[in-house]
Parts: sequence; structure tokens; C-alpha cells
Amino acid sequence: MPGKLELIVGPMRSNKTAELLRRIETRRQYAKQHVLLLKPSDDTKAAAGLVESRNQNGCGRMQALEFRSADPWTVLPVLAATEQQIGKRVDCIAIDEGQFVQDLFLFTKRLLESGYDVMVSGLELDFRGMPFGEMIDISWLVRTYSGNITELIAYCSCGAKAIYPQRLIDGEPASYDSPIIMAGDFYEPRCAEHFVLPGRPH
Repeated sequence: MPGKLELIVGPMRSNKTAELLRRIETRRQYAKQHVLLLKPSDDTKAAAGLVESRNQNGCGRMQALEFRSADPWTVLPVLAATEQQIGKRVDCIAIDEGQFVQDLFLFTKRLLESGYDVMVSGLELDFRGMPFGEMIDISWLVRTYSGNITELIAYCSCGAKAIYPQRLIDGEPASYDSPIIMAGDFYEPRCAEHFVLPGRPH
């Protein structure tokens, strides 16, 4: 029987990681489930092998299995070894910062078809306002394998609902031609009116 997919999306500062960690803790504490938390290597928000929320209310950090963002398939033998060690199947696989994961669609689909529940949190849009990785693509898996999508909200400094992640470099908006992934990125959520993208071609 296929697993179910819980997709948590929203802009920066909308507490996506905090919500993911809360759901993991709920499964572990109340359902006594074994949840394997995964962290792509391109996520530099916290130390290696650690997923940490900027919101310190509730469960702020958890140990995670870190893998190369370009190759999530290396997780499968670790998953098998974990199940052998604990003597039962892992119930759920949780992935933070899913926008960084290459092959996210196929990897998630494989897990669901193998009977695992999957939780994924991440950004839908990059700093250019374009689809980020495969986060939008995997919403199809929610409709096909059942599950739910939780859209979290952040607010622009003007008080309006934020829909864009504004990348800042030295306090100024990053140009359109800067790389998608940069070490030490700083972002803030912005509404459409205050989102700025210098050098945008159209």
C-alpha cells in the first residue's frame, strides 16, 4: 500500500522547518513511529547533520542524516541498514529544504510506492520568483498518492502577505544573474509590491 505525502510550503520565515520538526516529534512521541529525518548538503542553515528552525518555540533542532543534494539515492542503503538495526520498518521519511534535492520527484515517488509516508518542506520559488527545484512538481504526488499540502504564510515588513524570497547581498537586492545557491545567503520575505530583482530580463 502506498504511503502518503505531507508537503509543507511557504516563503522564507514562514516556519516550514519548525512545522516539519513539530510533525516529526508528534509521530515519534504519540504514534511511537520511527521517522528518519534527511538533510540535503546544500542546506547550510545549521551545522552538519543537524536540522534547525529559526523559530525557537517548540522543537528547535533535530539530528538528521545528511546526504549530497545531487544524489538522494545514497539514502536507500542507509534506510535499509537502519531498519535492520531497529528490527522494523521505518514509518516515515522527512526531508527538509526539499528545493535543494535533485531527483526529488522520482525519489519521493519511489519512497511512496515502497509504502513509506513522506514529509517534505521547502520553498516553492527561488529569489528570481521562479519554481525552485522540484517542489512544485511534487504537488502532483499529493493528488496521486493522497496526502495534503500545507501552505504557510510569512509577512513583508509592510504587513502584507509575502510571496517572494528576497535575497540580499550586503543589504542590497541580489541581481537576476547571481547564482541560485550561494553560501551564507540572507533572505527576507517580501510582498509583490516590495520585491526587487535588478537585471530581470522581463
